[in-house]
Amino acid sequence: MSDLDIERIPALEAASNGAYDLDENLMLLKLYQFFPEKANAPVIARVLAKALMQLPGNDFLLYMYLIPERVATEAPVLPVVELSARLESCQFQAFWADLVTSRELVSCAPGFDDAIRKYILGIVALTYQIIDLKYLGEILNVSEASALDKYTNQIGKREGDKVRVTLSDDNQAKVKELDDVSDSRTNDLAKAIRAMNRVI
Repeated sequence: MSDLDIERIPALEAASNGAYDLDENLMLLKLYQFFPEKANAPVIARVLAKALMQLPGNDFLLYMYLIPERVATEAPVLPVVELSARLESCQFQAFWADLVTSRELVSCAPGFDDAIRKYILGIVALTYQIIDLKYLGEILNVSEASALDKYTNQIGKREGDKVRVTLSDDNQAKVKELDDVSDSRTNDLAKAIRAMNRVI
């Protein structure tokens, strides 16, 4: 049986209900490209919902390259695409608000909320040294104190109403040492700017 055999579609669609498999999902979407009349929008939405759980990986992006625009701009796929856009642009509170109306689309993905919270915590750990505890709860969509403490402990430690994020190479300012080549380029640029100012 060829990899691009139309008869594989039902088995791959059924497999998309089970454990996440990047290669099988890519094959399914590729088959949909070759046989567009067989494209099943609810299955595509399910595959995309599970791909969101892989963030910050690029699975979702890979899938989007294989999905025709007409499918991506219609329900049930469009709401999942919009959820992805919220996450990618760090509009986390808006993501959770939109998820309320799209909950049935991600119900096929056990552990969806926890996977998204893990992604958000990764973003917080990369960008913050100190974050307000209330704000952290809002972007994680967690209001219960014990649950919030669990997430707080994953990225740092609580200090009153703030969370001090464990320092890493990514969330600290770095002093860049200039080498001789960069220094001479800077001097050349400064000379050119001074010369231009005299002309003007």
